[in-house]
Amino acid sequence: MTKNRAALELIFAGILWGFGFVATVWALEAFTPVETLFLRFVIAGIVGEILYLAIKGPNFTSLREELTRALPAGLLLGGMLLLQTIGLKYTTATKSGFLTALYVIMVPLFNAWFFKTQSSWRQYALTVLALVGTFILVGGHIDNINTGDLWTLGCAVFATFHIIYIGRISNRVGNAFRFNNFQSLWCLLALTPLLLSQDQMFVGTPTAKPWLGVLCLGLGSSIIAFYLQIRTQKILSDSTASMIFLLESPFAAMFGFMILNERLSPLQISGAVLIMTASVLQILWDPSKKET
Repeated sequence: MTKNRAALELIFAGILWGFGFVATVWALEAFTPVETLFLRFVIAGIVGEILYLAIKGPNFTSLREELTRALPAGLLLGGMLLLQTIGLKYTTATKSGFLTALYVIMVPLFNAWFFKTQSSWRQYALTVLALVGTFILVGGHIDNINTGDLWTLGCAVFATFHIIYIGRISNRVGNAFRFNNFQSLWCLLALTPLLLSQDQMFVGTPTAKPWLGVLCLGLGSSIIAFYLQIRTQKILSDSTASMIFLLESPFAAMFGFMILNERLSPLQISGAVLIMTASVLQILWDPSKKET
């Protein structure tokens, strides 16, 4: 795969993730955050593995090794999406999309802090710029930071470690589609105790929209988009990949505007622009490249 093709595939994944914010809002009309994610990963893990076995046939030679390698990815992914889904109960899809995008700044910073990769003063300056943008995005006042915004910031931290982990092990992944199935199944197992602890489960939905939302999340955002992430991070560096992931934010805003009638004030738009500017500059100034 060429780098150009890898970039195009990740752009398509960004479109699917951007629409995923709208799909999550639909699902939350009837389901709890845990129920939404449980159903999402039933589709992503079980249906995905059935598709793999139907196309490729049974393959158990490296099953244990592949399951073990997918475990950290599954736990990080489950934590990330649980925090994001909880956050979407209290904040808008547009704001959630931009706040989640802070992982673009965090990826090079965390790589420098925890894995001793190259860093510079410019990375820290851009982090401050992104945080200022976040402050403006949530209204310019501390009391305008709602519970959903804080959950979403936690989601950005989990997303950062997930991107870094996938980048570090992607060259050792045999089949990217099956790896994605296994990380989805680990998410499913991690969520099951939380689901069983609920007083009520799957009470019922008055319309088909929540089920459509879950279907879009399972097939589009999980089976297709996360498969493309694992596949393309074999070619692209963590920082380059995270820059393209950033496109989910404007796509989330676009879909939020078109479908959910969400709006940002001029002040909030300026905050979003600061986040996007800091993120893009961080990638442009990042000297790291992935060996292919």
